[in-house]
Formats: sequence, structure tokens, C-alpha cells
Amino acid sequence: MRFAALFAALLFSAAPPLFAHHSAAAEYVAEITILKATVVRVDWMNPHVWFFLDVSNANGTVTHWECEGSSPNGLLSNGWRKDSLKPGDRVTVECSKAKDRPDVCKIRAVTLADGRRLAMGSTAPN
Repeated sequence: MRFAALFAALLFSAAPPLFAHHSAAAEYVAEITILKATVVRVDWMNPHVWFFLDVSNANGTVTHWECEGSSPNGLLSNGWRKDSLKPGDRVTVECSKAKDRPDVCKIRAVTLADGRRLAMGSTAPN
């Protein structure tokens, strides 16, 4: 009985860190930025999918952006597929810029060239 109580205590003391998740507010600004971009690469992996984009400014200079998305499960639940974005696709991205890293953002939603809008999570209205 004593062993079972000790085992349960150890098990439950480890649970909070396992289920904890950080807020994006610590890393990203609240203001939404719109980027018109070309998809370079998509890394579909846990804990978050990463999107690598090229953004051209008015004078033609290209800036390479690294954009954090939601988890693969979260994206699948919102209608995404692994092939929703492919290298070369032109997209419009709604995002929040990183507070301390230039050209890094957290994506809220992506609008594809055909007009379809794919949200990252339930907080992004369609």
C-alpha cells in the first residue's frame, strides 16, 4: 500500500510539466501583420509545424521568414493536409511578429492563391 501511494505521488508530480504549454504572448506581439509570400519549405513535425517563406518588398529584395504554426494534429483538425502548402505556392499569411527575432512569426491563418483560408487554430475566425 505504501509503495502504491509513493508511486502515485511520483506519477502525479511529473504530470503538470508533461501537459503544460507555453503562451505565444511571451514570444510574439499581439498586432497582426500581413505577409504576401512564396512557400519555400514546410516542416510538418511536432510540436509545431514550421513554414519557411520568401517575402519580396517593393524594391524586389527578398527576406526569408521562419513562421511557427500549430501542431500537426491541430492543423489536421482545421482542414489542413500535409500537402496544403507546397514549395512555390503564393500565399497571404496573417501572423504576429516575434518580439526579439527579426523575420520570425507565429501564423494565425494562411490564404491560398485560390482564395481558400486555412486557420491555424480555433481562435482564428474564418
